[in-house]
Amino acid sequence: MKPIGIMRSLLFFCIPGFVIFFLFNIVYPKLITVGVPIFWATYVCLWSPLILMVALVLINFKRSHTKITEYFWINKISLKQLLIILLGLLIVQVLESILGFTRPLLAKVPGFHVPSHYPDLFRVDTSFTIPMDYFLGLNLSGNIYPLIFFGIWLFTNIFCEEVLWRGYALPRMELAFGKWAWLINGLLWNIAIHFFFRWSFFTLIPISIVVPYLSQKYKSMIPGIIIHGGGNLLIYALLIPSYFS
Repeated sequence: MKPIGIMRSLLFFCIPGFVIFFLFNIVYPKLITVGVPIFWATYVCLWSPLILMVALVLINFKRSHTKITEYFWINKISLKQLLIILLGLLIVQVLESILGFTRPLLAKVPGFHVPSHYPDLFRVDTSFTIPMDYFLGLNLSGNIYPLIFFGIWLFTNIFCEEVLWRGYALPRMELAFGKWAWLINGLLWNIAIHFFFRWSFFTLIPISIVVPYLSQKYKSMIPGIIIHGGGNLLIYALLIPSYFS
């Protein structure tokens, strides 16, 4: 396992972050213009760079002929650790709710505005009331497709991000930065990867701290899968009532 120092860390996070920013600001409106559905245009612009990165990492893993537990941080966790992780999930959700007011405020700062063509998922003026009629261009009432689509979305989200940032990058960053690797990992994840979504910088601070910290503490990407995945699963609290409305 080779260390990932500061320059490689910057490249590892900033290159996909820049590509996602480029896709959303240049490619996304063109996809919508030629008739690509909003939900697929959003999926492609957000996840295609990370899917490609995961594929490359997995190819390198296959070529390395090492055990998967030596290549990625996927160690098992104890019951006590699981309870701490679940507490972390609760803390992240509470703090994100408290910090939610910063998104519209930050969006008023020059350079942090929400582009007019952005989908409702990333806007600050979207009213997430239950039930909702449409989300990412999908009709929710009586339509099973959004429930399936967001299952695919969430799997892609959690698998790609946790494999890349915690399973692969964090152990190699620890070799370079020691006990502070989690902090650098979290800052780069927040600032670089989410630059396209920069009006949420403050809202994302809790998860950007808790997930890398617990992942490094337990030498496992399981904390990220639980906290990151558990938080994102809350989308179904919106989708399921809307489906039955």
